[in-house]
Amino acid sequence: MTIRTFDYLYYKTRGYSDAEISELTKTKLEDIAEMESSCIETLKEIEALKPKAKNIGEDFVYLTRYVYAGKSDQQLGETRPDAIKARSGELQPLPAVGTLKFDSKSFQKVVAERRTHRKYSSEKLSMEELSFLLWCTSWSRDYRSNEKSEFTFRNVPSAGSRHPLETYLEIRMVEGLKPGLYYYHPIKHCLILLEEGQEIHQKIYEGCLRQEMIARSAVNFIFSAVPYRTSWRYGQRGYRYLYLDAGHVGQNLQLACENIDAGSCMIGAYLDEAMNDALGFDGKEEFVIYIASVGIKEA
Repeated sequence: MTIRTFDYLYYKTRGYSDAEISELTKTKLEDIAEMESSCIETLKEIEALKPKAKNIGEDFVYLTRYVYAGKSDQQLGETRPDAIKARSGELQPLPAVGTLKFDSKSFQKVVAERRTHRKYSSEKLSMEELSFLLWCTSWSRDYRSNEKSEFTFRNVPSAGSRHPLETYLEIRMVEGLKPGLYYYHPIKHCLILLEEGQEIHQKIYEGCLRQEMIARSAVNFIFSAVPYRTSWRYGQRGYRYLYLDAGHVGQNLQLACENIDAGSCMIGAYLDEAMNDALGFDGKEEFVIYIASVGIKEA
């Protein structure tokens, strides 16, 4: 699928006409017709599942109660999942967490002044500031592994210390870093370059529904979930915890940004298929769960 195909499905399933879709997506009508032809089976599947989707939230809460759960894979002796994704690529060290020094605000002041910011200056974020934000949200202060279990301890809470979230960064304006998509390694406290070039920036901008703060930020945090890390221990109820964990990370990020006089905007509105496609996720074993734009506050 192309990004425009995601756009097409988004509008088509909401009842927009081909002419309206053409105008909204800046796509020729003949291309719209071609998309419709190629998406026939997908559209049929969406229409067939719409009745189920109508009450999925209610059903999800109801059916993830403990009374419906059997033994988890952990209880059944299934092989434990890895706590960290295996990644290879060009490494970019970050300033060590013990060397980070900032003018400290009181916690009361940070909480009181926390706001969502969608407009940023053209000033670059420093490597020290980025390192601090990652320390607050994703860094692993301890790592333990044996045959039965593997887990990390971080500066955010997580059910059973399973920490199912991975952190990806779309770097736009950070001193000492070339623009591109990076993976953050929480144990090594370093970045791994995954992709360079304008194409990945455009994919993420389109996948985030062309929200302007994505294009104006210094860096966009993209958090993904690896659900089996949590469901291995908690079964289907573990899916509840994925979103709780994302909320913990998001709040830490916003407070950390306020502490260094940066701004952030937490984002839940994005095209799942487009964002998963941009980062190479299958949407099941790993999927985008939360996004945040971060930049120096506009004066």
